[in-house]
Amino acid sequence: MNPTAGSFTINPRLQRHFCVFALSIPGQDALSRIYGTILTQHLTSGNFSGAVQKSAQQLIALALGLHQKVAATFLPTAIKFHYIFNLRDFSNIFQGLLFSTPECLQHPQDLVKLYLHESNRVYRDKMVEEKDYGTFDKIQLETVKKLYDDIEETLEQTKRMNIYCHFAKGVGEPSYRPVPTWEELNKILVEALGSYNEVNAAMSLVLFEDAMCHVCRINRILESPRGNALLVGVGGSGKQSLTRLAAFISSLELFQITLRKGYGIPDLKADLANLYLKAGVKNIGIVFLMTDAQVADEQFLVLVSDFLASGEIPDLFPDDEVENIINSVRNEVKGRGLVDSRETCWKFFTERVRRQLKVVLCFSPVGSKLRVRSRRFPAIISCTAIDWFQEWPQEALESVSLRFLQETETVEDSVKDSISKFMAYVHTSVNEISRLYLSNERRYNYTTPKSFLEQIKLYQNLLLKKGKDLKAKMERLENGLEKLKSTSAQVDELKARLAAQEVELKQKNEDADKLIRVVGVETEKVSREKAIADEEEQKVALITQEVEQKQKDCEEDLAKAEPALEAAQAALNTLNKKNLTELRSFGSPPSAVSNVTAAVMVLMAPGGKIPKDRSWKAAKAAMARVDGFLDSLIKFDKENIHENCLKALQPYLQDPKFKPEFVTTKSLAAAGLCSWVVNMVRFHAVFCEVQPKRQALSRANAELAAAQDKLASIKAKIARLNENLRKLTAKFEKATSDKLKCQQEAEATACTIALANRLEDDQLRVQALKKAVREREEKTQKEMELLRAKKKLEALKKEHQKLSSQVQKHSIFKNYLEDVVKISPQFEDIQDVISRYKLLVRTRKDLQQSQEKDREMMEQAKVLLDQYEAEKAAEILQCQNELEQLQRRFAQAQSDVRFWVRNCGMGRGRSPRPGWVKPQGHGKAQWQTL
Repeated sequence: MNPTAGSFTINPRLQRHFCVFALSIPGQDALSRIYGTILTQHLTSGNFSGAVQKSAQQLIALALGLHQKVAATFLPTAIKFHYIFNLRDFSNIFQGLLFSTPECLQHPQDLVKLYLHESNRVYRDKMVEEKDYGTFDKIQLETVKKLYDDIEETLEQTKRMNIYCHFAKGVGEPSYRPVPTWEELNKILVEALGSYNEVNAAMSLVLFEDAMCHVCRINRILESPRGNALLVGVGGSGKQSLTRLAAFISSLELFQITLRKGYGIPDLKADLANLYLKAGVKNIGIVFLMTDAQVADEQFLVLVSDFLASGEIPDLFPDDEVENIINSVRNEVKGRGLVDSRETCWKFFTERVRRQLKVVLCFSPVGSKLRVRSRRFPAIISCTAIDWFQEWPQEALESVSLRFLQETETVEDSVKDSISKFMAYVHTSVNEISRLYLSNERRYNYTTPKSFLEQIKLYQNLLLKKGKDLKAKMERLENGLEKLKSTSAQVDELKARLAAQEVELKQKNEDADKLIRVVGVETEKVSREKAIADEEEQKVALITQEVEQKQKDCEEDLAKAEPALEAAQAALNTLNKKNLTELRSFGSPPSAVSNVTAAVMVLMAPGGKIPKDRSWKAAKAAMARVDGFLDSLIKFDKENIHENCLKALQPYLQDPKFKPEFVTTKSLAAAGLCSWVVNMVRFHAVFCEVQPKRQALSRANAELAAAQDKLASIKAKIARLNENLRKLTAKFEKATSDKLKCQQEAEATACTIALANRLEDDQLRVQALKKAVREREEKTQKEMELLRAKKKLEALKKEHQKLSSQVQKHSIFKNYLEDVVKISPQFEDIQDVISRYKLLVRTRKDLQQSQEKDREMMEQAKVLLDQYEAEKAAEILQCQNELEQLQRRFAQAQSDVRFWVRNCGMGRGRSPRPGWVKPQGHGKAQWQTL
């Protein structure tokens, strides 16, 4: 238990069951012996030079002294809550020293440089303010000078550059070495970034010095055993991008959780279980990257804290999965010469996970969230190496903005550097004002690197938009000037065209008058024929109405006969060869059956000749051929039944037993024949009533067809007349259109000639405007030269004042030295100094004379400058008035040109808009609608 962290209150009833031991921090001698032994063993086993081995104890003293001073100076506060420097940090320094090789450390000074680098990584990278940086650098410098002699040169080298990394020779060649220059480090990282972009989503990074330092720091953490990192910086600082690049350099896979709806603790455990299997079973190096935005639930940090503290997460795997993991690593445990027990295998798996799985947390220092998390989950601070991202320096801002400006083609190369510096100045000035705002108003205004990138993007968008607008205006102006040039060349051609158009207009007027008379005659003829056609059409409508009424009556009467016909057809459908054969087989049928067969014989009597023999024997003879008999029933001419047959049928029909219902009791076939006879008679009766109406309908249809034919011929004649009239009308309209077009072209040509004459005058005004603009530019250039001369004179004046002050100081010091010599004449060196100052005094007289001459020149220049400024102000005012007047004239000329091109069609053969004329007089080109 740690008595300095958390609640340390223990119930006495619980404590009495335990034996309590208090473990204090080791003393200086113990620490010197422990870490001295570690460092000496490393130097001895690595065959380092003897001088380096001998300097080990001196370095131990330096490390202990610096650690004590840092721990005593930098104490934790509410804002600097992570300023806790303990033996874990001390061990991390020596972990970095153990990365060294004999090629890296050849002299004791190299060991000091490496220690300074490692102490910066462990102590300095945690600090949050420039003030703390300066304090730490001062403590570090004093401690080194106290223990080492002749170390000034080494310290100067470290001030310029002191960066160690595992890829100093290049990516893929791990060796912990110092990087000689920033240029070589930038080249290596640019190549690594290119390789990364080839196999992953492209990252557009600007590798300035601060960014390269962070890449080296993150890579050092990832290469360390159990190296986990906490990167603290505002949004947009590049924490994630630089981590991806560092992980790629270290040949580590990178994993980030993907938040989705409902993502919770079980999903995070599943992702961590997969990472455990990759790292512990497959022995794959992985970086688990987590940001503020991915902490959807604060309980996520419980799992992360458990891993950082012990490497184990409770209930991460079920029991069967644990057994599978143990079986998977059992052979490797045996290969290491260890006992393959369950505990040993699980410990081997856990150690490998802690070695291969790296956790990188990217958090923001804004607000109190990070402080609260560090208090709730201490492992986030104590079990990670902290790299605090500061504001981008001036050099970083300039390089980033210049990188984006290089991709902007619309900006000239000569001004890109100045623009990038101005962008950096804007960002830094906002930062300064934000700090002043915080001190005055106690309110925060955060300016992050992301806001700087948004500023660059806004500049590019505005530049593109304004460039397009300016280009469009330039093209518009060039087109107007081109029209002005082409106008003068078209005037003579337009005059000749106008004469030809007047002759053509006269001829077209005569042709149009002739066509008007012809069209009038044809129109009258068409009107007469149309009146006749309307009368015939009314007659046809009456006939059609009569025919439709008759057709409707016939259809209604026929509809009444349809049930009888359908009943007869249904009765026939009941008959077939079998039941007819059965009927025929009767020897002595009942009287109802014999009456049915007799009625059938009467109804089917050919030509109305009623057979005298209608006995059953005769009926059987008629039904001798059953198929033929049935076919004759189906094909019976029901519409033409003879009157004799109908009269002969009346006795049978009046018989009360001659009913299909009654006959059915005797024979089904006879019942079907009975129903057929009854329905045939009914159908014939209705048909005889409808037949006269049908004949009348036929006659009416014939009359309607004759009337329609007559109407069609009349309409055809009208159509021919209308076609002839349409052709004449089209010809007349074309003649009228040609007449109007010719008239409009003549008017347009006259208008164009008038405008062309005006445009020639406008062109002269434009030339005068250009001349005035050139004169204004020349005067402006002279004005700038005058301002530069004025600034130069002011600089000379300040220089003279400075020299005068120096000469005065030298004179006072010379008098002081003369007094000293009088008191102590044995000081020969001072005599030499005095002689030199006497020479300086003689020079002073010459300087005073030159100052007087310069003063006179300055007064004369000032008088000339005042005169020139007065003249220049008057000329500028006059030039501005002339320029404004010419601009107004030029704008009016442009408006006239645009309107003339739009309505008169100059140079394109288009006619002016119909209904427009030019007003009389010499005013502006205003158009009025007729």
